[in-house]
Amino acid sequence: MKRAVIFFTMVLMLVGVGAALDVREGLVRVATDDLTLRPMLYRLTNIAGKSKYEPLWFSGDPRTSFIAISVDNRIYRMGSTQEYQTTQRRIQNGVEIEYRSLTNRVTQRIMLAALAGSRVANGFIIQLEVENYTSRDMKVMLKEVCDTSLGESSGNHIALASNSRVTDEMMLSADSGEPYIISPGQNASIALLFDAAPRPDSVVIANWKRLSDAKFFYDSALMRGFTLAPYSINDSALGLYWNERVVPAKGVLKVESRWLSGGPGDEFIQWLAQNYPPKNIDERGQATVSSAAVPPSSGGANFLLDIESVRALIARIDSAITNIDSLSDEELQSILSELDELESRAGVSK
Repeated sequence: MKRAVIFFTMVLMLVGVGAALDVREGLVRVATDDLTLRPMLYRLTNIAGKSKYEPLWFSGDPRTSFIAISVDNRIYRMGSTQEYQTTQRRIQNGVEIEYRSLTNRVTQRIMLAALAGSRVANGFIIQLEVENYTSRDMKVMLKEVCDTSLGESSGNHIALASNSRVTDEMMLSADSGEPYIISPGQNASIALLFDAAPRPDSVVIANWKRLSDAKFFYDSALMRGFTLAPYSINDSALGLYWNERVVPAKGVLKVESRWLSGGPGDEFIQWLAQNYPPKNIDERGQATVSSAAVPPSSGGANFLLDIESVRALIARIDSAITNIDSLSDEELQSILSELDELESRAGVSK
């Protein structure tokens, strides 16, 4: 009997570890895959009057986006090596995925954030943290492959401020002068904000398979496109790199990237060109509440900010009604606070 109890307890613990997490706020959502625990990013869209979360990276196989780490010149791919055990947990404004080995711990935190002056969550801050368990210094390099797929069907894979249609592989250093790197989609888009720290040391725009197969570094080739026939056709991705850093004994290293979501690609590209970076930027590259509006799905500025905010609030209310039994007091209070803010902006008196 005791063995049976212990067995079922272990099963329940494993199920708890593997259960998918799902966090939604404002216009964005992050969820983890229940088998691989890899994160998936989404933006709330409205198509023909129906609200829907559109995946912002390739969601057919969450393993195509991944983290790799070089520790004293030994390279590991998180989630695909036995040296690291994977766990996950929900944090206040997102999810945390932990990869733990005998010598170090790699933590990926994806936090929902209001970026570029938005009043509601419209983007993501992705933080990578490496903790050194040992009593000696270790040399660490980090690489994150993000399988951008939104523009593949239209043939416009990546857009830059200096080039609205990137057709060939290239590498951008931190001093390139590019403020953002856009993956433009039909209904939703996402941009890596690249104009201010914190940011990667460099970003490679490349064919996904070439980038994925590279052991660590990848040298993009001039005039080489996003196809590697017959393995990977019309398939692009971003590789984010952080150069070698020394993590002292018992020390911690943290790096970040910031991602802003938006509406249809052509409109998002135009909006960024006209409105980013916003005025009154603080030291983290975010704008004050009174400055630029949320990147619109169509049309112009403050009016569409309110439309986006209303849609996001309606989606939260719908979700709360569906899951009323598990709705917490904190979630209810958050919804009511958003409603109060919208009413005050609209000049509605109670």
